[in-house]
Amino acid sequence: MSAGTHDHSHDDSKFSVGEPGKGEPDRIILVSMQDTMRFIFEPDLNTLKQGEVIEFVVRNDGSIRHELTIGNAEDQVIHAEMMLIMPDMEHNDPNTISLDSGESGSLLWRFLGDDTVVFACNQLGHFEAGMKHIVVIKH
Repeated sequence: MSAGTHDHSHDDSKFSVGEPGKGEPDRIILVSMQDTMRFIFEPDLNTLKQGEVIEFVVRNDGSIRHELTIGNAEDQVIHAEMMLIMPDMEHNDPNTISLDSGESGSLLWRFLGDDTVVFACNQLGHFEAGMKHIVVIKH
């Protein structure tokens, strides 16, 4: 059975809370994804600035698959609905990284707009169990 591919084929103007980053990041945030259904951000991620580029160095410290998706609340609902249809889908979006246990990777993102940013794991049941983090972009 095929896992399927999830690719919104976004151009940069289609993302709700920014766009893929370019060049050197303004800061680097380490992200640990854990089976307690939590993201641990080091340093803490409590603020985002308009136009800020952040490199997220993401590590799955759990024993099950997790993902980090950057979007607004509506994006996360749409993503979760797609995950219900294709729970093992492979992601090709620049705002999502899916990792098996022990894997690591990175996302480079430039934050733009007036929306609230929702970082979420949309593996089945993870978001509902609390695997999310919400931050407002400050101007």
